[in-house]
Amino acid sequence: MSEKLKALKQHISIAAYYLAQKNHPYDTLCWWLAERELFILNNFRKVSKEYIRQKAAEIYISNPSYDVLCWLIAEKEVILKSKKFKPGSKPYFFK
Repeated sequence: MSEKLKALKQHISIAAYYLAQKNHPYDTLCWWLAERELFILNNFRKVSKEYIRQKAAEIYISNPSYDVLCWLIAEKEVILKSKKFKPGSKPYFFK
């Protein structure tokens, strides 16, 4: 495994750890994961809340562990933050 890939996995794991430490509700994590997955799948454009709600419900029903949700959200965050966005065009869920 390349050093760059190891560093990326470590970065994701650390971000996931800190997210898990915040003890957000499970359904909130499902929403966040759905929001990020759909944003990426929709070519980095916002999707409707109804579509996010449907995807979040699918995630919730599939019942991934809390830690897996945190890791997947962290992974999507790393992907999104690595994209080159023009000023004012960052993903809408970034603060």
